[in-house]
Amino acid sequence: AAAARIEDAVRLVLADKKAATPDIGGTMKTHELGQAIAAACN
Repeated sequence: AAAARIEDAVRLVLADKKAATPDIGGTMKTHELGQAIAAACN
């Protein structure tokens, strides 16, 4: 259940094209992306 929630949060965050690190076409820093994913888990 927890893994599915994390996977869903990652998909949700990455669906916003602005929410990405430079290696996948965005401008966010890794910790910013991690914070966005963590927030989406709640």
